[in-house]
Amino acid sequence: MAEREPGTRLRLLGDAAAEFKIDCNIPIRRYFRSGQEMIKMAEVYHNEGSLEAAYILYMKYMTLFVEKLKAHRDFSQVLPAEKKRVKGVVKDVMGKTEVLKLTLKSRFEEEHKVWLKEEQVRRWEEQREQARRDEEMKEAERRRMEEVASIERDRQVALWHQAQLDKEDRENRGVGPPAGVGEIQDYTPSRGADRVVYDPNKYSDTASAPSQANEGLPSYDSVVGPSVSPPPSYDRTAPSYDRTAKPAPNITAPSISALSISAPTPSTSTSTPAFDRSAKPIISTPTGLRTVMVPGDLSEAFLAVAKSNSDRGVETLGTLGGHLANNKFIVSHLLIPRQEGKSDSCTMEGLEDVWDVHDKENIIFLGWVHTHPAYSVFLSSVDMHNQYEWQHMLPEALAIVCSIKDGVVGNLRLTPAGMSEVGGCSLTNFHPHSKEPPLWEEASHVEVDWSQKVVLKDLR
Repeated sequence: MAEREPGTRLRLLGDAAAEFKIDCNIPIRRYFRSGQEMIKMAEVYHNEGSLEAAYILYMKYMTLFVEKLKAHRDFSQVLPAEKKRVKGVVKDVMGKTEVLKLTLKSRFEEEHKVWLKEEQVRRWEEQREQARRDEEMKEAERRRMEEVASIERDRQVALWHQAQLDKEDRENRGVGPPAGVGEIQDYTPSRGADRVVYDPNKYSDTASAPSQANEGLPSYDSVVGPSVSPPPSYDRTAPSYDRTAKPAPNITAPSISALSISAPTPSTSTSTPAFDRSAKPIISTPTGLRTVMVPGDLSEAFLAVAKSNSDRGVETLGTLGGHLANNKFIVSHLLIPRQEGKSDSCTMEGLEDVWDVHDKENIIFLGWVHTHPAYSVFLSSVDMHNQYEWQHMLPEALAIVCSIKDGVVGNLRLTPAGMSEVGGCSLTNFHPHSKEPPLWEEASHVEVDWSQKVVLKDLR
């Protein structure tokens, strides 16, 4: 992100804060409660130095209560005292957000300057690497041309020697050149202007030897050039040449590693400020949820509390509370609120009691857990509607299902298709939903911490 202008980065953070919609089917008090938990998480991020995440949550809070929540159909029913309290919080958040904005802008400007310097170094190294590759290519081409010239010189020498041997062989046998073959000059393309055109009328049918042994032969220098000294003597036996096997040029191509352009190593100069980008929080996205840490004894503790109901075939429900630390959610509390359980459902009646504990313990809502005495691990239509309200507020919210029948525990959540379908459904009680694509799935962002014990509070 450092390559972006500081103003652009701030604008993108603001856009991220505004990416949510109000669902009028969710009770408006849930939004007010969610706003309080936004402030708690923003303060954690701010204290940990994750200023971008804190800025987004503060901006989200202001967007929720200044702009979007007014469109909720029940907004007019909110008590004036609650509206006044929220207005005071918004004013306080605005001040914090302005300070954060200035801090982030200054940091973004410094990061952008560092990036510009690193980019300048990277481009310079890239140009240097390109120049080196060009030079290697030129050198390779030069060696190739030298090799070709060497091969051609060797070929010309071979032709000259062969011509000498052929002529001497004809002299020894007292015959002329073979029919259709001109004088020896035809072997020497470098004497092209002096070649003698073969005319059969100039020759008789009787063999005759040339009057002079070397008459008509080109000189050695004219064939290979004055730089090569003629051999003082040679074997009269005709040498053998395999003209189909041409010597391969000994050209060394640059290796793959030499052609690779590696990313430049950031400058370690003390004059350049350094930023630990690994400390930045990862903002939640549909494909990048923050991890939820669950105590190892959570299921055992809950099943022990629910045993009396489970023995009677009645469902039991509990809520999960915890806190945010180092961009992870830590489940620390299991609350059992007042409720009415049946064989196939369980309705929570004491939500306000849960909020009171959350305020006293300074924890936030992270999900819920319930039993299925006679069913497997799955989310019914009623379960999916309950989960939708929590997951709409916090994408990482869990729905833990304990099947008493199968002795299996599942950490579940709605899929994007489930959030879309359930969010657009106004039906209540049990009703059918689509089977494909799946509306719920096993949550992949859950980890079990066996070193931690859950805090159990039975509020019934």
